[in-house]
Amino acid sequence: YNKIILQNKNYSSAINGSRVALEKLKISTRKVIAEQQKADVSTRILGGSFAVLRSKMLLFNFALGLGIRQIGRLVGEASKVQAMETAFNTLSGATENSSIALRKLIDATDGTMTSFDLFQQANNAMILGVTKNSDEMAEMFDIAQRLGRALGRDTASSVESLVTGIGRQSRLMLDNIGIIVKSEEAYEAFAKANGTTADKLTDAEKKQAFFNATMESARAKVSALGAETLTSQDVFDQFSASMSNLASAFGSFMSGGLEPLISGFTSLANSASNSFKGLTETELETT
Repeated sequence: YNKIILQNKNYSSAINGSRVALEKLKISTRKVIAEQQKADVSTRILGGSFAVLRSKMLLFNFALGLGIRQIGRLVGEASKVQAMETAFNTLSGATENSSIALRKLIDATDGTMTSFDLFQQANNAMILGVTKNSDEMAEMFDIAQRLGRALGRDTASSVESLVTGIGRQSRLMLDNIGIIVKSEEAYEAFAKANGTTADKLTDAEKKQAFFNATMESARAKVSALGAETLTSQDVFDQFSASMSNLASAFGSFMSGGLEPLISGFTSLANSASNSFKGLTETELETT
């Protein structure tokens, strides 16, 4: 009996001890749950903060990238204009100041063509051997603009049609601005005026004969149009050309400051490429 009583006491003590341990466990569990809830709240707040920060960084990177791309585009356009101007000076033999020649062409086309397009067509005229001075170019560009306007064409494409049409003796190109010239008749007229025959004309003389006939026909057609009057389309073309020239001028201004930076990034990119290439080759050799 005494042994049974002792065992009951031990059992009761064990139960009481377990009860105390369980209470301690419950208290600890409640503390853990409370801390976890606080952590969850903090995590949500922190996650929201990171989300806002990430959004702002993405917007910043987008804006920065857009600005760099835009500036890069403007610098690229300015570089193209400078290249065209350099080519103009080379083709003209530096006998004429490019800025003066450009001003003549701008006045001839009433400011409806960009500097790039003017230099491009001037270079085209000299390469094709159509003309070699800005005064003849100015007359041609003015005639092309007026004839093209009468047919609903923009100035740039009209000038290209006249220059290329004369240079390549292309009736199809000249037909774009309403000029019809028959090369054989032009050769005959030129030969007769110079006391020779058409079959004895050189290529240079044939080109001159075609040029004379084309310009004669073009002048006659322009005279029939009467006094020049700018249309609303010309006004919009002037605005478009002015904005394009402004962008090129800004790009030219920015290029001076960006060139060292671009050169530095180019060197850095080349160095990184060489490093990765070296690592790849080393890995292949090891393999």
